[in-house]
Amino acid sequence: MDKLSKVRWLSFFAFIPSVAMSFMDQSILSVALPIIQKEFNASNSLLMWTVNSYLLAITIFFLFGGKIGTLIGHRKAYLCGMGIFTLFSALCSLSTSIEFLCVARGFQGVGAGIMIPSQISLVARAFPIQIRGRVCGLFTSFGTLFLIIAPFIGGYLTEVLSWRWIFWINLPIAAIGVLLVLLFIPPMPGVKGKIDLLGFIYFSSFCSLTTIVFMQGQNWGWGSKPILLSALFAVVSLYLLLKREKVTEHPLLELMLFRRKIFAAVNISVCVTQFVLMITVFRTIYIENILGYTPSQAGLITSISSIPVLFLAPLGGFLSDKICPRLPLFIGYSLLISSFLWLGFFSTPTLLSLFIALLLFGMGIPLILTPSLTTAISAIEPEKLGTGLGMIYTLRNLVSTMGLSLIFVFVDMEQKIHLPKVGARLAEINSFSSVHLILGCLLIIAAITAFSLYQRKSGHHLPSSPAEGWD
Repeated sequence: MDKLSKVRWLSFFAFIPSVAMSFMDQSILSVALPIIQKEFNASNSLLMWTVNSYLLAITIFFLFGGKIGTLIGHRKAYLCGMGIFTLFSALCSLSTSIEFLCVARGFQGVGAGIMIPSQISLVARAFPIQIRGRVCGLFTSFGTLFLIIAPFIGGYLTEVLSWRWIFWINLPIAAIGVLLVLLFIPPMPGVKGKIDLLGFIYFSSFCSLTTIVFMQGQNWGWGSKPILLSALFAVVSLYLLLKREKVTEHPLLELMLFRRKIFAAVNISVCVTQFVLMITVFRTIYIENILGYTPSQAGLITSISSIPVLFLAPLGGFLSDKICPRLPLFIGYSLLISSFLWLGFFSTPTLLSLFIALLLFGMGIPLILTPSLTTAISAIEPEKLGTGLGMIYTLRNLVSTMGLSLIFVFVDMEQKIHLPKVGARLAEINSFSSVHLILGCLLIIAAITAFSLYQRKSGHHLPSSPAEGWD
């Protein structure tokens, strides 16, 4: 291996700590939610904000963070994002109330939203285009591995030490990451340009207000003044955003991409899949509260059932390249639909039955996401690839936020309807069953819609960023 290759691979491994943190923090907290709720005596709504404030902040700051990296240099932006993420990880650990934790999680998401785009850009630029696909595939494999082991680590830390160690563990990982980046990643000069600040304000207002409407509507009352005003201002913000993006010289969002049928079609698959992925937060709580498993047992069940992602993400790309993208999509949708209908009809499963349903889920996700994301990217001109990737990631993050909000609204309403008639336990079982059946039907509609628009044949190129897995 020559000196240049050694430097490149050292730069690759310099980002592994940040990959570990950003991937793990998406799934590590869910196993601790029942314990956190009991400790702070938190409402269901505030408990969900501990997850959604993080997702919402990433959604708002992802494109903005990428543009900041372009202006000030991606290494500098990466280190700033890492610093914010680490500082608020410590504050999450020191939380004295559920409200404090929600706010700290939000700022943790701001750090991640600034850090991740620059991380993607720095890795992509470190390697020549001929091997970039393989490097990014390896990058995704590391990320997926951390995503898989996170629930088990979170469950173990919660049960043996405290849920606070879920956040304390980020500090030594971040320190190693900063040291490696300072040693092996050279400074990058910024590029002159402009940020559409007005577009950013409209976009962040729309995302925040819409999330507030869905998350707080049940508690504040759907017809209450705060909810109606929030909904009104959300619609106004969206209108101003769309109007602004059509005329500005440096748009925050590249909306013209959605005029292409193939880009729109695959984003339907990506968005619906990302939407239903948010059921994992509620499943973990259900596995502990209703099925009676401990946090470490729930984490282990979740981790084992996610293992297929490691193997089926490459298989999905292979089938898409060699045959056609519709084949892995058809298999993926079939597996996902089966998983949701299974848990919808058998909502208090045995351990074996639960494993089968979760394995079907873990197998279906990568078979939809991998061909969808790579096909979407292949529909974008090389000069617009960065913008297109930013749009896909932002859309996925936005759908995650909205997905968690809407699933929470439905589950909470269902439980309140059934609670007086059957009691708390059966109300939660009924809501769990109903939401799985509805999401199964949503997947059927999404599959039909996507296939009616999906006309692309094989032969797409691999993306130049780790888009294949669960990011």
